[in-house]
Amino acid sequence: MMADDNPLIQGILSEAEERAKETIAASEKEAEAIIAEAREKAVREAEMEKRSYSVRLEQIQAREESARRGIDRLSELKGLDTVYKDVMEEVDKRLQEKIASPSFSSVLVSWIAEAAIGLDRKEARVSFSEKTPVTVDMLREAEQLVRKETGASVSLTLDTERLSGAGVVLSSMDGKVSYNNQLDVRMRRYSRDIRKIVQEENARQNSR
Repeated sequence: MMADDNPLIQGILSEAEERAKETIAASEKEAEAIIAEAREKAVREAEMEKRSYSVRLEQIQAREESARRGIDRLSELKGLDTVYKDVMEEVDKRLQEKIASPSFSSVLVSWIAEAAIGLDRKEARVSFSEKTPVTVDMLREAEQLVRKETGASVSLTLDTERLSGAGVVLSSMDGKVSYNNQLDVRMRRYSRDIRKIVQEENARQNSR
């Protein structure tokens, strides 16, 4: 008897064939799901890699921009330093010329008065340089200038000590406090203001 003629065998074969079809269909469906998931994962990873690359690129560009600004700033500062140095040399040159002129005595009087006001003592000794001599008459003028500016009275006397640099130094009678108004000290004192003027003028020139 043939298997095709046996209903039992035929039923078993049909059932096996049906299960095989179901298994194949399930496997195909699972394979499709795996492939779809793999595709989605690949897309996500590609997108993440793209974003990561974009972030890295932005970081690199930011560092490059920061470095460029740093170089520009350094170049600007070096340029300002050069201009500032030239200005200070010109200021010193003109002051040296003014020191050599007879009219500088009136400048010294104002420096003495300024130092006396800054020292804020009723009495003070005045030290000076041979380059910028001070006389008793100049002290009297300085006393009058202090009185005019502040209303205070101060008594100034010449000190026997001589300075190496141009200008004056006023000291209290006990020598514990002093006010240095020598030329080099004054230039350092006003260097910040001069540098600010140089920076502002440089910025104005660059904005044209």
